[in-house]
Amino acid sequence: MYYTEDMKKGYLHQLIQILLDAIHKLDGDIDPLDLERMAVLVHRVMFHKTRMFHSMEHVFGFLDSSDPIVALAAVFHDLVYLQVDEGLPLPLEDLLNPYLQIEGTKVTFLPPSLESKEFQLCCSLFGRDSSSPLTPPSGMNEFLSGFSFCLILKGKLPPLHLGSVLLCIEATIPFRGVDSEGRTVGEVLEARARAAFPEVSQGTIKQMVHRAIEFANRDVQDFSNSDTGAFLSNTWKLLPETNFTLRNRGSFSIQEYRRALYGMLNFFRSLDPERIFHSYRGKPSEEELRDLREIARTNLTLSIQYLRAKLLAVSILEALAILSGGDAPMALFMGDLNASQTDSECLIRFLPTLPFPPWLQEEHPVVRLLRDGRLEESSFDLRNSPFALWLYKGLRPEEWGRLAVGMERFFRGELTAEAFLSLFPGSLNGQARGPLADIVNASIRMAPTRAGFLQPLLQKGVHST
Repeated sequence: MYYTEDMKKGYLHQLIQILLDAIHKLDGDIDPLDLERMAVLVHRVMFHKTRMFHSMEHVFGFLDSSDPIVALAAVFHDLVYLQVDEGLPLPLEDLLNPYLQIEGTKVTFLPPSLESKEFQLCCSLFGRDSSSPLTPPSGMNEFLSGFSFCLILKGKLPPLHLGSVLLCIEATIPFRGVDSEGRTVGEVLEARARAAFPEVSQGTIKQMVHRAIEFANRDVQDFSNSDTGAFLSNTWKLLPETNFTLRNRGSFSIQEYRRALYGMLNFFRSLDPERIFHSYRGKPSEEELRDLREIARTNLTLSIQYLRAKLLAVSILEALAILSGGDAPMALFMGDLNASQTDSECLIRFLPTLPFPPWLQEEHPVVRLLRDGRLEESSFDLRNSPFALWLYKGLRPEEWGRLAVGMERFFRGELTAEAFLSLFPGSLNGQARGPLADIVNASIRMAPTRAGFLQPLLQKGVHST
């Protein structure tokens, strides 16, 4: 770990030391109070209440290198995250407001930006048109993070060092393939660095790009974690960042939770493992790159299966809620967040215990994730998924698959709640039987206020009309 002798210090004190050492190693000079103000600004932004993943812990995950460029890139690369912070964080408003106007996540650059050398350098290395006031949203968080870094360090470091840090920050724009000219990310960065610093040697340019690609790969290193549970634990922190309703521990609704999970499922489905990690001039090697991408592919495949399993459980509760009075808090049907670890009531306690059926492998990675849970606790969700695992046990593969397809049609509004539930085995043309009847009975126990609406599902059955 970086600066091991200081590990007993708090984040702010460590941050001051990291910035001081990095600037001095780069032959820069900074006034002590300027250093303090810089560290306090970063500290305040990264401890914003919305930050769950892109936090100070994420920053310190990079700091095991003695490279001062890497240290500065780590500190500043996630300084701006418009979607998470719902605009600019307050500490950055005075710094950036003279140069831009923000409406939601739409950014318009004002005339003073054209007079800024720092802005021009950012545009050169990010491949943006400095004369266009309205710029494409892609990579805007990284661009504004880099621009903020340049404004904060203006006059304290020479342009080449600023550019080296900027190149690292630009490289963290994720999930890119070759450009329209067939160039890799590294080749594009090399061309931009050459244009921005024509007097610099080819060897220095290559070093800059190698560092940037290595830094970018480090930013997405969770995808290469051989433990899918650990990968999901870190990824799970993104959910409350991008779904503000999940920050309200225990009070979010079934639909709010489902939308968050479904959004993550579709995000994972959209990712191409070939676009997660990059290589430049043999670093990492073809074999290393292939291994990274293969682990990422496995993590995505298992995570998609895991999310579908969790979503099927949620979709059933959502359908029952709709039929019994409308969307409801998750806690009403499932119990409190820690209920399964206590003597408190929770849905799984009212469901019959099921053995592992012959068609289900107990040590399958997805089964283990549902049973044993992700690596870390979550602020809004259980580590394990007992209800989803119960469905895995209670449904044959073809039954589970039919329901999983139906749930997405239900989410898209192509199936009503009644039509979706009618896909359960034994639920057509008569009384609900089997797993659905067990779930309805358990739901009546958990949500007695809905009993008058749920009881008829057992008496009359669920029809697809």
